[in-house]
Amino acid sequence: MAWWGSKPNVATDIGRATAVVASAARLRYDSGSTLRRITKQAWQEEAWGHYEECGEFSFVVDLIAKAMSRARLYVTQVNDDGRPVESPDEAPEGVNDSLLGGPSKQAELLKEIGIQLGVPGECYLIGEVERSPDGTPTDRETWLIASVDELQERQGVYVIDPGDGPRELVPDETVIVRIWVPNPRKHALPRSQAQANLRVLRLIERLTQYVQSQIDSRLAGAGILMIPNELTFAAPESEANPEDGVSTFLAALTEAMTTAVKDRDSVAALVPIVVQGPAEHLEKARLLSFATELSASVPSMLDGAIRRLALGLDAPPEMLLGMSQANHWSAWMTDEATIKYHVESKLELVCAALTQQMLWPALEGVVDDPRLWVVWYDTSELTQTPDKGGDAKDLYGLGEISGEALRRETGFGNEDAPTDAERELRRLLDIIRAVPASGPHLIPRLLQVAGIDITLDPEILARTADPEPGPVEPAADDQPALEEPSSGDTEDRGPPEAAVTAASEPARTEALIAACEALVLRALETAGKRHLGRARYQHSALEPWELHTVRPAAKSQLGKLLTGAFATVPHVAERLGVDAQHLTMVLTAYVGGLLIAGARHDVDQLREHLSGRAVGELMPA
Repeated sequence: MAWWGSKPNVATDIGRATAVVASAARLRYDSGSTLRRITKQAWQEEAWGHYEECGEFSFVVDLIAKAMSRARLYVTQVNDDGRPVESPDEAPEGVNDSLLGGPSKQAELLKEIGIQLGVPGECYLIGEVERSPDGTPTDRETWLIASVDELQERQGVYVIDPGDGPRELVPDETVIVRIWVPNPRKHALPRSQAQANLRVLRLIERLTQYVQSQIDSRLAGAGILMIPNELTFAAPESEANPEDGVSTFLAALTEAMTTAVKDRDSVAALVPIVVQGPAEHLEKARLLSFATELSASVPSMLDGAIRRLALGLDAPPEMLLGMSQANHWSAWMTDEATIKYHVESKLELVCAALTQQMLWPALEGVVDDPRLWVVWYDTSELTQTPDKGGDAKDLYGLGEISGEALRRETGFGNEDAPTDAERELRRLLDIIRAVPASGPHLIPRLLQVAGIDITLDPEILARTADPEPGPVEPAADDQPALEEPSSGDTEDRGPPEAAVTAASEPARTEALIAACEALVLRALETAGKRHLGRARYQHSALEPWELHTVRPAAKSQLGKLLTGAFATVPHVAERLGVDAQHLTMVLTAYVGGLLIAGARHDVDQLREHLSGRAVGELMPA
């Protein structure tokens, strides 16, 4: 759907999306509307002449324009502070994919806009309905940039002449957006960097012409060789008229000079010409040159003029003058301040024109408040370093960027992303590597995710989590023997340790859970504060033990984050009557899993974790 034409049905989501771009032309170039007269400023013609003749000026203008072409425009909303939302996904479906002809056409248009803003200070963005070979309008549009020399108003219609002949623009099928740098004195008039530097550009032009005229004077001829008549040249023996000394001399001189020019290997090119004559007449021979001497001050004057131009243009002077330790092609591109002040300022001008003259009129009657939508830009391609793969890996390990960003910076696409099962498998392996004691508890799920069908003996898992104790010293004769259990108690009895813990009363179970939860919350609070550092103050709405949910932790960070987090476990374990070392491993496995996953603590999950056989059956299931 083009940006103009009949209004579609807005009852559906797709209809509303196409309606966003359906009515932009109603306030632009309609039949019966009053046309704005296109006027040119006197200085613009001279500015174009300097752009075409002065290489230094055109170099800076073209380089800024090329930088603008690497930006991307998109339609998005503004937040409560009036700032554009960073994600372009806020726009209706399909709008950003076809905005101004898509990304490739956008780059071409932005480059041309950059040149127009740098030279005449204004241009016109023209959108037309694309027609088929038989002249039938299609649902596609074409976009182009026209200068003030190309677009004119003639007898109530707009006429464009890009150089291949004039043609009329069709009303109701054309949208015209004026983009210009406002003159602070009269805002309707354009202003450009060329206008402010016309005198310097004239100076560079005239100095260049002066040097060129000096060079041309040297090419006009070799001058006049003035020889007195008294000088003679010995004629060859074959000469028919040896008395004609002057003619013989000139003929021999001319032949010697032309021979040396034609044949550089000739003896005439090496042996000097011998001339005889009275001494007082030899001094009279001289060469009259038409060339003017090259002025020694011109190079310094020209360098000074170029420096003035570099300081006066809307670009860093280093772009034109170069840098001592970096060339002007690459050094400035890595400077975000340069992009902000010299490139983004022009992009903001373009976005303001597109928003006010095209987007807002298109949204009238379609959305509640059109001013909540804007055209904005993305310059991430300009500010990013050529290779950020190493930095991306480090930031991903710290949990600062997403997997999608990591793949993008390392040359992979979203199609290379792992599946949910692969992610879970790797997460389980990370937990086991970080906290080996959690392995037996996670092995069943690990095998299930990996698609391995095998039956595990629960007793083997239990012994893996809690190795059997060594041999017990036999009791002394004077010690009373242990009471034999009744036959009814031995049928379902497990290992002695399990039997002791399984006999815990419900009150002891709840006390164990409550104590472990307090230890877990304290450990999560400590780890979360260490993980976020001073950035934790930006998340005051979260509880201290929920700070770790802001971003997942890397497995390599667990040791640092949990150092000293369970220092009070021995005291609590003694009161509960459980093994302190075992309880520390169990809680470390639980908290470590939450940190790696960035998940919140849940008491039911803690209860399930404590009741598992893989953690030594600290409490009954």
